[in-house]
Amino acid sequence: MGIRFNLIIIICLINGFSLFSQDYSIEYEHKRVGVFNPEWEFYQTLNPNKYEHITGYYREGLSEIIIDAVEKGRIEIYDKRKRKLSLDSLINKLIEFEKDLSGRILNKGEALRYFIPYISAFEFEEFVNYNFTTLRLEKKIKAYSPIIIRYKDFEGSEEDRVEMPLFWIFPEEELEGEEFIIPDTILSLQVLKYPVKTPYTNGIFQKSKDRDRSIIRPDGSPFESPKEIDKVFVEEFSFLFYNEETNMEEFREATKDIYPEDIDYMRIAENWSIDLNSLAIRKKPLYIIPLLETDRGFRQLGIRVEQ
Repeated sequence: MGIRFNLIIIICLINGFSLFSQDYSIEYEHKRVGVFNPEWEFYQTLNPNKYEHITGYYREGLSEIIIDAVEKGRIEIYDKRKRKLSLDSLINKLIEFEKDLSGRILNKGEALRYFIPYISAFEFEEFVNYNFTTLRLEKKIKAYSPIIIRYKDFEGSEEDRVEMPLFWIFPEEELEGEEFIIPDTILSLQVLKYPVKTPYTNGIFQKSKDRDRSIIRPDGSPFESPKEIDKVFVEEFSFLFYNEETNMEEFREATKDIYPEDIDYMRIAENWSIDLNSLAIRKKPLYIIPLLETDRGFRQLGIRVEQ
């Protein structure tokens, strides 16, 4: 009886470890996503003249849905600590913000809608489920905050930028109602940290080694041969070498292997939608691209993982 009982415990422990190794969820992961310029996410630099992250029509459409619900009192707003905010206090804050920035005095009836074109980023508090076997990501947005970003001279410096979080929305539930869908592919930067980093990056390398069909080139095209995939995991570099025979310095070529622990970041491509009733934002991951951090910013590993 004792031996049988011990065997049951061992089997349960093995099964439990197996489940943990395949799937893990992180709650309250905070992420900021610029919806005007993806360089904010990739390199933490500012270049407002580069290109838009979400096309203007969809970006302003998303902002207008949120502002309209707030203005008409259909949704409650809070600060980051979930203390309720009044509409009057928000409007007064916006009027003071614009007065200090540009000298323009807004009236209370126009203050909220005036800032719709300037909502250029969102901060999210989200639940993320990592599946280490399939490499699938599932997300549930618990709360989010629209962020106003303004520029004085568009010179691309930190001093040129002025920003202000508007408020936080904590959707109570996701109603299966009408949605506003953003067809643009929205790119963001995901940091890989303990406890998901090692098993997730190991899964990426294993699927690549197994020639899984979900592993393709970053541009979306398939690899032509196994040898082409193998080259992705080898980094070529040059180094300065002193040649004693010629008494001269010269550059030599070398290679080194790339390992799962070298991957600390991922670029995630998503489609977003917002429920017109609850204002719950949904994210649907499309693909991920592992990134290597270098002295000159991030470099793509050379593969794309379809979701």
